[in-house]
Amino acid sequence: MRPAMLPVPARYRGLWRRTLLQAGSLRDTASTVYWLQTEHWHADIRIPAGRPSFDGVTSLAQCSQVQRLFLARQQGFHGLTEVDTGAGPDICRWHRLADFQPPASSPDAGALRLDGELLVETGLHDDYLEHWERLSGSDRDTMVLAHDPSNGTLLLRAGGWAMRVVPRRACWPDGLPAGTSLEAVMAAGDAQATALLDFEISLVKITDIGWTVQHSTLPWLEGSVMLLPNF
Repeated sequence: MRPAMLPVPARYRGLWRRTLLQAGSLRDTASTVYWLQTEHWHADIRIPAGRPSFDGVTSLAQCSQVQRLFLARQQGFHGLTEVDTGAGPDICRWHRLADFQPPASSPDAGALRLDGELLVETGLHDDYLEHWERLSGSDRDTMVLAHDPSNGTLLLRAGGWAMRVVPRRACWPDGLPAGTSLEAVMAAGDAQATALLDFEISLVKITDIGWTVQHSTLPWLEGSVMLLPNF
């Protein structure tokens, strides 16, 4: 961990659900987007609206081309969070250490403002507006449950929720320009491109009887129960 990085203020810790994205002419209220924030670590999952059926599919190998191209449109990442609470609005920088999409062309940073229970985020390097609502009780027990630096796997908890990230093992194609989308890589027809989809980000509900996957970048995991929080 970076030695100069201060803890994220408690007002930003917990599990947040995005209720609005406004970027230019785009207005999105239908995508499934969650951000889990602990004292230092974050994890994020973003599943676009309009996901096709994955009934009967249990692995990437069984996915059709249409299903694979949809999976390539997903987003998500994990890493360390830095919040500057100096003069003016709080500035948040999400330092991505593992990313579902190829490296972006600009840093992930935004100005944060609490409006009652609503968290308003405005982009610093990109023109966007996001609204976030924190799930009740998720500001308690925010912690890292497991982290393996050797392969980037991470398990975070926020109240009755957890987020598990198991990054891909495949490497990006050589010479991939910053800002290229995974969908574009898939559409190019690279024989190894499907392996790039093997990147799990799962939002998990914690109950007394088990840990149930609610949303995942690997749809066939949804509804499965993790009796133990392991990788």
